[in-house]
Amino acid sequence: MSTTISSINESLVDQKVVAALRYILPMFRSFSYAVEMNGKIKDDTMYVPIATDPTAGVKTLGTMKAADGTIAGVSVSLANPLAAGWDATEGNIAGNLFANYWADKAAGAVYAVAKGVIDAALGVVTKAHFGDGQGTDKLIVAPADFGQEDLGLLWKLGAKKIKQREISLGLNASYAASLIGNAAIANIFSSNGTNFLQSGILPQLIGMNTWAYPAFPANSESLGGALFGRAAIVVAVAPISPLAAAGEGNIVDRRIITEPDSGISCLYTVTVDGGGLVWGEVAVLYGVDKGHDACVRLVEA
Repeated sequence: MSTTISSINESLVDQKVVAALRYILPMFRSFSYAVEMNGKIKDDTMYVPIATDPTAGVKTLGTMKAADGTIAGVSVSLANPLAAGWDATEGNIAGNLFANYWADKAAGAVYAVAKGVIDAALGVVTKAHFGDGQGTDKLIVAPADFGQEDLGLLWKLGAKKIKQREISLGLNASYAASLIGNAAIANIFSSNGTNFLQSGILPQLIGMNTWAYPAFPANSESLGGALFGRAAIVVAVAPISPLAAAGEGNIVDRRIITEPDSGISCLYTVTVDGGGLVWGEVAVLYGVDKGHDACVRLVEA
């Protein structure tokens, strides 16, 4: 059933919600993940395949090479319900402004929920999970000193420890700003036609998918970033299974909105009461866990 609130533009809501979900895709795709587009209930489990690469070796002719790239994974509990809500009251906003206001609030809410999932995943990046050896499990450097040489050293540590085809580098605001402000790195990318100073989007660095995330948690050690193989962290996300549908009670719209490229989905609900209060919510269930020891941390000196 479609919403009975004529001033809400469903297409605009969907467009902005999907755009907000896409903002977190570079971070999300740095992990092994599973998504469900149908509703789940709390403490349901989801199987998350862990992304690892097979190794090459001498082939004995006439036989199949022994498999060491087996598709394996772990069960992750959807133990964490997460939601964000917003509202509007008749008389406080003009009808001609309401559609854009509502869609923007929906996008902001779904971004907050998606960010909460990413925050939880990055909360797994600790020395207890991934070791504490300087020069093997972590690189200690001050943000102001982080430059080309440190970037190369971090890549070297990752190449030794992670040994995966897809490696991602996540940086907090301070370390990302040091790279963006580094003239030598800026010249390298501008000479290749990538004006990242204008776009603000970090390009690949030494083959690493690179993203800035200002909310990188400190995790009790002034964590400033990390190098990930996709096997390092596992994440499962699903929309909450509704018990009531649009048209029942005071619910005028209830449906699952999905980002089509990744399948990340959330439950979107709109309610209204006779006093003129319109309420919106987006909600998910999620779980995170450590996967393999495939992470090198960047720690502030």
